[in-house]
Amino acid sequence: MTATEASHARVAAALANWNGASYLEKCLTALRQQSHELAQIVVVDNGSTDGSAAWLASQHDVTLIRHSVNEGYCRGYNRAIDSTDTPYVLVLNTDAYLDARFVESCLQILEKDPRCAVVTGAFHEEATGQDIGGGFWLRPQIRMHPTPASQTQMEVFGVTGAAALYRRSALEEARIEGEIYDGAYFSYGEDIDLAWRLRLFGWHATYTPSAKAHHVGSGSLGGAIRFFDKPVFFQRQVLRNRYLTLLKNARARDLLFILPALLAAEIVLWPFLLLRQPWYFPALLKTPFELLKRLPRVHRWRRAIQSRRDTRVGSLRSWIRGW
Repeated sequence: MTATEASHARVAAALANWNGASYLEKCLTALRQQSHELAQIVVVDNGSTDGSAAWLASQHDVTLIRHSVNEGYCRGYNRAIDSTDTPYVLVLNTDAYLDARFVESCLQILEKDPRCAVVTGAFHEEATGQDIGGGFWLRPQIRMHPTPASQTQMEVFGVTGAAALYRRSALEEARIEGEIYDGAYFSYGEDIDLAWRLRLFGWHATYTPSAKAHHVGSGSLGGAIRFFDKPVFFQRQVLRNRYLTLLKNARARDLLFILPALLAAEIVLWPFLLLRQPWYFPALLKTPFELLKRLPRVHRWRRAIQSRRDTRVGSLRSWIRGW
């Protein structure tokens, strides 16, 4: 890309890498082949030990930022996004491979709809062999209910973090205490949290079938998609972050609507965890204490979010699906 072309480019890519050596070359090749050429590719390496950081350093068109230790998905992506300055930012997992028109298809929608914060597309999930939409609705337990890989463009509650094109002005509006993704999450659930916050601030999200991608899923964990396949550290993130998201974002009426189903799920979940993986259970019991330690921060974020929310935003109920 020439200097003149770069000055007109409107999209930069932001990635966070942790031991992604198996996926990076294919991921970056797909980025370089986009029909809408990218202004910049920024990769934050979270203390990888598989040689992937050295490989990234050899790529002339990649801006590499190194963390000495794994600071987590959220801090990695926050730093990557902050290192770009284009009007639109592609947030991409290193184990996702975009079809050539992914960015172009998403950008067309964002430029036509000024209140659309983010657009995603249809994913082929390699771990399961399924085709799903990159958007999602909410389950009552504050989990994703993936949208189908529909042939119809639609508004969705939010988008997964695997591959999505964001409007920078929306991300800037969503910042709390200087952060886009909540760094207290480390990983898991941060895409639900950001989606909910954007919606409270009056933005919306869109799924388009014309943007297509392949996604391995949990690539840095060897494709451990299912909850019980993940290491206990990451299981704790999943369990804890649901409540962080709920406590920060839910209005009182939404909380009352969700709470019965959420409590019922918890009553079933914890005995099941004890029976299914008793060797993990003592470590999982740290989860409530981790949540309690974060309550002062949660309280600050909740005050900031609720004081800025758009009063015209409707009830959460219309976005709840499944169980």
